[in-house]
Amino acid sequence: MQEIAKLGYVGVRSPSYEQWRTWAPDVFACMLGPDGDDGAVRVKLDDFDYRLSIHPGDEHELAYVGWEVLSHRDLDSLAAKLEKAGANPRRASRELAESRGVLDLVTFEDPFGQPYEAYCYQSADYRLWDPPRPHDGFVTGEQGLGHIVFIVPDAREAVDFHIDVLGFKPSDIVRLNEPLGEMWFLRANPRHHNVAFLEMPGMLGLHHVYIECRSLDDVGYSYYDVLGGDGNTDLLMKLGRHVGDQTVSYYIHTPAGFFIEYGWDGLPIKESDPRSVEYVDLRKGKRPEMWGHHFTMQPNETVRPYKAR
Repeated sequence: MQEIAKLGYVGVRSPSYEQWRTWAPDVFACMLGPDGDDGAVRVKLDDFDYRLSIHPGDEHELAYVGWEVLSHRDLDSLAAKLEKAGANPRRASRELAESRGVLDLVTFEDPFGQPYEAYCYQSADYRLWDPPRPHDGFVTGEQGLGHIVFIVPDAREAVDFHIDVLGFKPSDIVRLNEPLGEMWFLRANPRHHNVAFLEMPGMLGLHHVYIECRSLDDVGYSYYDVLGGDGNTDLLMKLGRHVGDQTVSYYIHTPAGFFIEYGWDGLPIKESDPRSVEYVDLRKGKRPEMWGHHFTMQPNETVRPYKAR
């Protein structure tokens, strides 16, 4: 049984959290949800109160990743699996669950100590979609909040935990050029991937979060009219289209240190599709992009040297 249904929300801490009050609406046409109890700026993409939560903090760092299950029975089942796997699940206090805007919450860690949460029944205020500029909205629903990508010291260790314990399925594998290792893409629903792991020996942290527009025009307007196109100095990857999930997107450095991928037209994979895992070996000259996505080095303040526990 697969309990996790989708990526629900992501929380980070940052000394620049207040910048998100204007930065996210200006760049992505996101709405703002109600502030968190600690003054966190919350970014709203759909009916739910928030999908991204930027908390005050002394440094840029991942605070938590929220995985949604569809019922309290599924949450109990997942907690039992986590306990059996030695992942030390902990039933959260009522205060913590309420601060996340959910009814029931279990906290645990991935194999490298990154903070995970599983929850059910997130609050929604059902406000009509009213973005700060014309925008067709975001692809969420059964696919949840886009996807999240981590830098990890050992991709296979991360993948084994997410498949064996959390029930994810592999979609793609990319063998990267040295000194990088493998990159694995895993899914829990029709979205091509809800989580991915990029192997970088000795390093750990949040690389990027993907949010998907319903319209290519909204991506183009953000890229050219708001950010100024290819010349923007905060771009990690310029506008382009991936080979794997076929997304048209760009990547931008955020005020909280990590990256946002802002895109359109990600490839869905039906449950009934007997699709084989795609394997792309860049060391043998394979192309990771259909076109574009030219890379420019950017700092990522949420990735740090990994110290084994």
